[in-house]
Amino acid sequence: MKKLVRPVRKVNTEVVGLDVHQELIVFTRMDRHGDEIEQGKLASTKEALLGLLERCEKPLHIAFEAGGSTFWIYDFLVAELGEEYVHVVQAKKIQAIANSTEKNDFNDSWWLAYLTYEGRLPECYVPIGTLRELRLAVRERFEIVKLITRGKVRLRSHLRQMGIRLPVHKIESVEAWNSLVDLGENHGGVQGQAILHYLGLLQHLLDALHGWEETITELGKDLPAVRTIEDEMPGFGPVLSAVVVAELGPIDRFTSAKAMARYTGLTPSDRSSAGKARPGSITREGSEHLRWAMTQAAMACLRCRSGAGLAVGNWIRTKERRMGCKGKARVAGARKLTESIWRLFHWGERFDMAKPFGGVPAMAS
Repeated sequence: MKKLVRPVRKVNTEVVGLDVHQELIVFTRMDRHGDEIEQGKLASTKEALLGLLERCEKPLHIAFEAGGSTFWIYDFLVAELGEEYVHVVQAKKIQAIANSTEKNDFNDSWWLAYLTYEGRLPECYVPIGTLRELRLAVRERFEIVKLITRGKVRLRSHLRQMGIRLPVHKIESVEAWNSLVDLGENHGGVQGQAILHYLGLLQHLLDALHGWEETITELGKDLPAVRTIEDEMPGFGPVLSAVVVAELGPIDRFTSAKAMARYTGLTPSDRSSAGKARPGSITREGSEHLRWAMTQAAMACLRCRSGAGLAVGNWIRTKERRMGCKGKARVAGARKLTESIWRLFHWGERFDMAKPFGGVPAMAS
């Protein structure tokens, strides 16, 4: 049930809203009474931002939307003002901006300043230190995997056009790889050249993937939560555990298991009205990398033949039979795994193989 949030002014200082672009920043200044002081443009550089800060009265609250320049602006402002005075905003959550019929840079910066003045900003979490390094590493790995998938699709497309089937399914296997090398060298023509090109590209990408996974493993050693998920939760290896920790951030910032599940975007949307329930597809809010990791963990449980993974796999298979849809059942399993991670960290609840997602756990002593 939603709780009423009353718009109460939480700041009694000057506030600034920044609409950040690659080359310029549009800003709006408001005083402690919510009255506009100044609007303008400045270059998207540290020197220009410092000049703006020097004109403002301290203490100062400043807000900007998350985007491609988030990290350097956040680090700079935190160093100048302090972490409690810098607010990074989820752009999609500000309806006054997203649905405005008069959307422009000055209006966007004005709304950011005004919502800061009222204390009603939908803020997002910005990782720092090792957590940020881990998040960057897992996202680079994600991009490498997408490139590998594209390369494999192109290779198989050429093979289909040539009427050739690989002796085994996995292209990375020694038998399949050697067959492709021989085919590329002996076939000749453009298709033979294309096969050798994609094999060389895949080799480079697979080496890069291995390097990123080593980096992720090393960074995960400094974060105990990564090892905890890997040891206690079924379906999670070192990489998936690292992705979850990097994308979730501190798990204690979520007030409930349902809240953390909503953060993943794996919960179904709801458009009910007039007493009629209209459940929709999953919201897909939050990080796509986190959804991928949770879904992969659920799929790994389906391949397990013993232990806790088998228990989760059986739960998902039962859900498939009841719902008549494999995709929805697997998403439900991923969502339940997310809730189990929250209970693991908040309640110290060990995974119960006899009843993977049921029952009321006892509070940890």
